[in-house]
Amino acid sequence: MTGEGLIRDEFLTEFKIESKIFDKRTLFAIFKLIKKGIIKSVEGVVKEGKESVVVSARTKVGDWLSLKIYRVEYTDFKSMWKYLAGDPRFDHVRKNKRSVVLTWAKREFKNLKIAFDNEVCCPKPIALNENVLVTEFIGENGKQAPRLIDVKFEDSQEVYDLIIEEMKKLAKANLIHTDLSPYNILVFNKPYLIDFSQAVTEKHPSAEEFLQRDVQNINSYFRKLNVKTDENLFDELKKLMKL
Repeated sequence: MTGEGLIRDEFLTEFKIESKIFDKRTLFAIFKLIKKGIIKSVEGVVKEGKESVVVSARTKVGDWLSLKIYRVEYTDFKSMWKYLAGDPRFDHVRKNKRSVVLTWAKREFKNLKIAFDNEVCCPKPIALNENVLVTEFIGENGKQAPRLIDVKFEDSQEVYDLIIEEMKKLAKANLIHTDLSPYNILVFNKPYLIDFSQAVTEKHPSAEEFLQRDVQNINSYFRKLNVKTDENLFDELKKLMKL
């Protein structure tokens, strides 16, 4: 069976017409992942966003994977550039659409690896090829776990405390998510932080601003649930990061 035969026909047609994400280079990137044995098949759309589309995939033994496919032709690369420009790890990137998008994908893979290696509860990064990022699938049977914003808890305080512990792990790893909110946390027995493409290190010139924004987003959400939040959290995280 050819590589294209492993991508379901109806799914491929839908993507070409509606999402315009499966250009030839993206298809080739997926075929290379198939050839390497990292994935066997692409299954279906999980989530569509402005900068990327997440689809489910499976391995040869049937395990589920997540493919995050970054849009190249239909993305706001200028907005991405704003975050890349202050990141010393990627200050060599050329200011053109494809270079920025591929660097953006590389950046999320690197950020996820830092987080995962420091025991942050996040999807395990598995592979990256061009604009296709392969990670552990958080959910069951190809259905992604619900976002924090969509879940009601018996004990919201416990969930808040778990998320704060993950934020402290990130801080110890000198990484700031920059877009942490109830929309970027999945709940699958425990909270999983996702979407690390914008994450920066403590060396970014806007590090404190981004850290404060993450803290405000999380504390504000849980205060609405009558949770007792840590009002010293920002200072605690700053201290851990030596900002």
